[in-house]
Amino acid sequence: MEKDQRLTPLPRSVELQTASPEFSSGYAGYYDDESLASKRSLRQYFNVVYKRLPMILAVVIIVTVAVSLYSFRQPSLFLATSQLIIEPRKPQVTQKEAININFGDDANYYNTQLQLLRSPDLMKKAVVALGLHRDAHLLGDQSKGIFATIKDIFSNSDKKTDAENSLPILSESSPEAPAPDSIQLTPQEDELAAKYVATLTPDLKVERTENTNIVNISVSSTNPALSAKVADKLCEIFIQDDGDREVEGAKKAYAELGNSIEELKSTIAQQETEQMEEMRVSGLPLQEKGGDLRASNLSSLQAEFNLAQSDASKTEALLTSAIEASKRGDILSVAGDNKALQDARSQNLKRQADFEKRIDDIDTKINEAKEKRENLLARYTPEYKDVIAINAQITELENQKSKVDIEVSERIKAEGIKLEQGAEREVLASLRAQTIGAQQREQRAHIALDRALAGANLEGQAETKLITLKRALESNRGLLDTYTQRQKEQELAISGSRPNNIKLSNHAVVPTTPTGPQRLRNIIVGMLLSLAAGIGVAFLLDYLDDSVRTSDDVSRHLGLPTLALIPHHDQGSQGKLSVLPNGSNGSVASAALITLDERNSPTAEAYRHLRTSLLFSSAGKPPQTILITSSQPAEGKTTTAINTAITLAQSDVDVVIIDCDLRRPRLHSHFGLENTQGLTNYLSGGRSTENMIKSCPELPRLKIITSGPIPPNPAELLSSNEMKNLLQFLRGRFKHVIIDSPPAISFTDAAILSTLVDGVVLVAMAGRSSIHLMRQFKLRLASIGARIYGVVLNGIKSSSMEYDYYGSTYYSYYKHAADDDSTPMLEDVESIEG
Repeated sequence: MEKDQRLTPLPRSVELQTASPEFSSGYAGYYDDESLASKRSLRQYFNVVYKRLPMILAVVIIVTVAVSLYSFRQPSLFLATSQLIIEPRKPQVTQKEAININFGDDANYYNTQLQLLRSPDLMKKAVVALGLHRDAHLLGDQSKGIFATIKDIFSNSDKKTDAENSLPILSESSPEAPAPDSIQLTPQEDELAAKYVATLTPDLKVERTENTNIVNISVSSTNPALSAKVADKLCEIFIQDDGDREVEGAKKAYAELGNSIEELKSTIAQQETEQMEEMRVSGLPLQEKGGDLRASNLSSLQAEFNLAQSDASKTEALLTSAIEASKRGDILSVAGDNKALQDARSQNLKRQADFEKRIDDIDTKINEAKEKRENLLARYTPEYKDVIAINAQITELENQKSKVDIEVSERIKAEGIKLEQGAEREVLASLRAQTIGAQQREQRAHIALDRALAGANLEGQAETKLITLKRALESNRGLLDTYTQRQKEQELAISGSRPNNIKLSNHAVVPTTPTGPQRLRNIIVGMLLSLAAGIGVAFLLDYLDDSVRTSDDVSRHLGLPTLALIPHHDQGSQGKLSVLPNGSNGSVASAALITLDERNSPTAEAYRHLRTSLLFSSAGKPPQTILITSSQPAEGKTTTAINTAITLAQSDVDVVIIDCDLRRPRLHSHFGLENTQGLTNYLSGGRSTENMIKSCPELPRLKIITSGPIPPNPAELLSSNEMKNLLQFLRGRFKHVIIDSPPAISFTDAAILSTLVDGVVLVAMAGRSSIHLMRQFKLRLASIGARIYGVVLNGIKSSSMEYDYYGSTYYSYYKHAADDDSTPMLEDVESIEG
């Protein structure tokens, strides 16, 4: 607890002098130029392959050796070939009118024959015919051991055909041997035969020579004699089977035709008996003419029935209309020319005319009286006696008219109703009688038609049955003649011998040299495929590699410029640099001070290039305070910070380097200094800077501030006001201030310091630094407004295309300068003058 209190920030020291910056830092916090992104060149593709060349060679060697061992473990194969001539099938000599459907090149026929030659059944027949199913050790051991395989690889002599390759069992087959189909095999023999068929069938090749009728049958086997015998036997059995198929079909057809003929004869005899019995039972005297007579009779009866049905429909319609009119009281509308209704209508009209005449006479008298009254009124008043008499007369006539109108109208109406009722009864009775008569005629015609139809159906069925029997009998007789003719043709075909369109032209010759397997071809193909696979895996690993490899990766993925490319350097080997400061127990690695120890080395030249890039990295004035950090540990940030400070001091300006890595300080070990007093002492409350700032004996312009004792709270100390005041003080005393910090991703120290300096230099190790982590750190600095000058790419190896910039080209240039003795070195001249 006391230690923590001692190391807490103290008030600002009065000895510190502040100095304002002489240039503005208000520029972009990072660099972004998409134009730097470029496609890979052919050299880069070559470097990807060269980088993983050992892996590719290992894959090629392993696969090639495996394919070689596998190929030479396979037994040698011997190929024997027999030739068949397969011509189109020819018609039999006895078949004069036969048509050859296979004239010329029939593709279906030849394809069928080729498939039959490849049939496993044919191979099994050949195996059984040769008696191979009785030899369990015919093919011997198909696999060889490793040592035998290696012996075959370095052996230049081919395997000779000797007694082991002979087939003693083959002599047992003879022309008198039974057919393969008739041989009964035991289960063990059948299993052995199936095994040989499965072994020989995949190596069987059946190929037709183009534009010829020649078919080559090739059999491959580890036994040369077996290959030749099996090829010949396949041809012989195929020819035999083809002939058997032709004759077997003809015999089968002949037997089937014979059976069909016997069945037809029996059927014909039975049909003749049925026909005679049907003619006797049916009793059809006219036979063929009976149908016309029945048709004429049925036509007449049908016409009578249709007429009667039409009359019945008409009378029924009239009766229905009359009944409906009677209900409405309008019977006269449907009476038509009925005499009773006509008489009643005439009498009614006569009475009506008489009635109207009487009414007209009364109206005439009334009109005469009115006229007379008008004449009297013209001379007398209405009270005159003659006028009154005339009025009385008019009134009497009008009353008489009314009385006559009522009495006569009622009497005419009653008599009309009586006459209509009588006529209605007469009309309805007449229509009912007509309807009943028409219905009876329709019924009689329907009965007669039904009887005629029933008789005609019976006669027609009998006649149809007779016709059917007759036609079936005639058809069977014609079919019998056809079968008999075909039977004769099949008999001639059977007696016409076997087909002769397939012949064996050349027997197989026992091969003396192996034809397979194609060991060299398999090895070359395996080597090429493995090479392609190895290159593919190399590019896959290169694609999955997230590390920074070239300056193009920096510009393409980070959008930052590459300030310098530091070549890889192995200690003790000129031109190569071990970038990581890996000294232990206080020892100093020479790489950290290479700009002092080896000023003419390519690495020193690279750091001078970094100095130039930094001096021109900002407009107006070179940066004064520079933070050098990296995203991950062990990427060479401390070495870069030291050499950057040295190269700046070598340009004759005052430079101070500060070890702000308060977690794992390394600056004091590289310069061989004590670290008991340093930055943490001042930040924790020390007032004096005399013991804090140390000098470099080899370079007086360079001052060093070590870290001091490791504190428990580095981030709090670096973010304190004392740290800001210290930087202000150093800006007033030194031209450049170089700050070394811990890794940026692991700790927040670098982010804190980036806000206190003019800019940040990010160090990356080629082939090791993660692009993802560097991008995350870049975004973090951009979010807080810090400026990133660029990236220093460490560890550029000789396999990289960018190594030539500082590697072979640099040494080649210096080598030519060293070989020129006309110009001495400056050190030599000074030593001579001294």
